[in-house]
Amino acid sequence: QARAGIDWNPEHFNRSQAQLISTLSDVILPPTDTPGATDVGVPAFVEEMVYTAYDEDAREVFLSGMEAFNQLANDEYGSDFIDLSPEDQFAFASEQNRLAIGGGHDEPGTAYFLQMKELTMLGFFTSEPGAKEVLQYVKVPGRYEACIPLEEAGNGKTWAI
Repeated sequence: QARAGIDWNPEHFNRSQAQLISTLSDVILPPTDTPGATDVGVPAFVEEMVYTAYDEDAREVFLSGMEAFNQLANDEYGSDFIDLSPEDQFAFASEQNRLAIGGGHDEPGTAYFLQMKELTMLGFFTSEPGAKEVLQYVKVPGRYEACIPLEEAGNGKTWAI
């Protein structure tokens, strides 16, 4: 099976790290009738955040968590995460999400998944396509109406800021 490509030029991540970031970000937010995470540049955003916004300790936690996440995939499936079938990637990521939500933050690979999920969502929803195609966006919104049902606020989408 061919490995996932990288459609960005990583400055800090090595090739396998960049492939893992790209693959996992699209598992978290795949393309549907709207762009997916890699379509809007989330992998490059993740690298930028890890190497400019994180301090050295947080960066090390992220990078060691990335290795632990991949090792968990190897332990469970006998293969690196990027080499798994799309179905197995989804199943594994879903299980890590379930464990993380259930309080499994102590496991480095599971904690990494939460960090990666947070960065993916942040990168996606602050991108122009995420804000304009998925969220409700009005360049200059009208009057402020607090505490109204979402259905009355427009088309049922939450607002981009």
